[in-house]
Amino acid sequence: MKKAFKPLLGILLALSLLLSLALYAGAADNSLKIFVASDIHYRPYSALPPLSQAYNLDDPIFHHGNSKSMLTYEGDAIISAFLKAAEKAGAKYIFLPGDHSEDGYLVEHEGFVKILKAFQKRTGIQVFVVPGNHDTYRDVDIEDFMRLYADFGYKQALARLEGTGSYTAELSNGYRLLAIDAILYNEHNSGITPELFAWIEQQLAQARKDGKKLIAMTHYSALEHFMIQGFVDGLLCIDQHRKFSTMLADAGVKYIFTGHMHANDIAYAATDKGNKLFDIQAGSLTTYPNAYRDVTFSDKSVAVKTGYVDKIDASLLPKGYSKAQLKMIKNDFPAYSLGYHRASFRSQLIPSLAEMLAGTLKLEEGSANYEAFDAAMNAVQAACSLPLYGQTDSVEAIARLAGVKLDRSGYVNLLDIAGKVYAGHYAGNENAPPDSLEMRLFGQALNAIIARALAEMPLSSANALFAAVGLPAVKSDLPLTLDAKIIYMRTPAKVVSRQLLFTLGQGIFNDWSAPDDLNATLEPYGAQWALPGRAVSLTDLGFAADIFGLLGGMGLAIARNFMPF
Repeated sequence: MKKAFKPLLGILLALSLLLSLALYAGAADNSLKIFVASDIHYRPYSALPPLSQAYNLDDPIFHHGNSKSMLTYEGDAIISAFLKAAEKAGAKYIFLPGDHSEDGYLVEHEGFVKILKAFQKRTGIQVFVVPGNHDTYRDVDIEDFMRLYADFGYKQALARLEGTGSYTAELSNGYRLLAIDAILYNEHNSGITPELFAWIEQQLAQARKDGKKLIAMTHYSALEHFMIQGFVDGLLCIDQHRKFSTMLADAGVKYIFTGHMHANDIAYAATDKGNKLFDIQAGSLTTYPNAYRDVTFSDKSVAVKTGYVDKIDASLLPKGYSKAQLKMIKNDFPAYSLGYHRASFRSQLIPSLAEMLAGTLKLEEGSANYEAFDAAMNAVQAACSLPLYGQTDSVEAIARLAGVKLDRSGYVNLLDIAGKVYAGHYAGNENAPPDSLEMRLFGQALNAIIARALAEMPLSSANALFAAVGLPAVKSDLPLTLDAKIIYMRTPAKVVSRQLLFTLGQGIFNDWSAPDDLNATLEPYGAQWALPGRAVSLTDLGFAADIFGLLGGMGLAIARNFMPF
């Protein structure tokens, strides 16, 4: 009897162990790991000039910087490091929410697709894409885009909206992807047509019927990630973003992945019905701090982690790097990336803004209005490039005329300050209080720079610049002279800069919405957690209340002489 019992006991123990392992495996299978990277803006080396001829900024290390501070020449190595990280972490899927190419040229898309195909074939990790505003801007239309990226969502599509890049695709463990293309092709704007709204509603209803948990992806922000982002609907946020986000949340979509802003941020909103939508924004992979998202969905939580490309394979770089460049890249790639970002801001920010404004205003190159606007922006560029310190021809010298003493620092010019502050915005969890050294200096320098630019630009150019930013034209008898410069420094510029900096400090350069931007444990599908911090408003009235509150705060700050300049 004992001999028969021992084998039986062994069998029972083995079955118990197998059952435990099966249950454990089943629980583990309920999780879903997704890597997300956005705004890669890829250009192959074949489409770039030799490194020695690139851009020629006045910097020995970062002479190849560009107007968007994107590490274009390092792109292949950065992409390779990201893909290796996704493979090592055991990602099931990779989401890429737009701007895969720099300008929508065929050669850019073909080069990026070649990289993705090799990766997907080697690893079996499925990549899903959606177009961004740069992807169909030049010689690639949406039909070309879907043909090129057929293996990355379009062949796997359950449903597609004809004539657009919108589709749904099945994911594992009861999840489904809703990829939304709200791009106005050949423009840098978003637009949602009635047809797209109707199609999205159909997919939401179908997912409910099928018992699927929908995860959405689109290029433009679904929620505001800073207070003034929603002022121009469709330019920074997705078109009709409040209506769009409310529709998703009330239909059961809890998470949406976005890009476009090149910043790492997480915002959430709750509808009147109490349903939440989390917008997990991914920064530009090829821009400081070269971040990506590592997100694990499970029945217990949604764990968001932020990873960084902090090392790259130098053998993947093109020829032409100096020993000093390679040493910095190998020893401290994050410091190299930040230095590149700041150097690009110092030299290229104003031309980039000018191009964006000219496009937004639809100024035709060669027209009289364009020429006047171009002259105005050149004057602004020259003023912004003034050194901060020096006895003559500097911000310090102009400030001295108005009795303002500049704080001492190691910054080169106003654009250098802007680059440092904006690096914090890109990184996430930003904190640049209005009384910080950077914001004080920015305000002091801004007064002098506005005065300098106005004093030296032609009146027609000044008016073109005012029109670009929505200000009224000035009269022809305005004395744009040194005297006007001093008057401007002492009166209106002081008020303008205070208001502007307070707005920037509260609305852009301080993280104003919950939860944590970088690493957060959030509620899973089917659960409602109480969250600390600020939710984004999904109504126009709520947005207006936020803005009026901001204006009121600015008024009080000015009245109390809050800013020290």
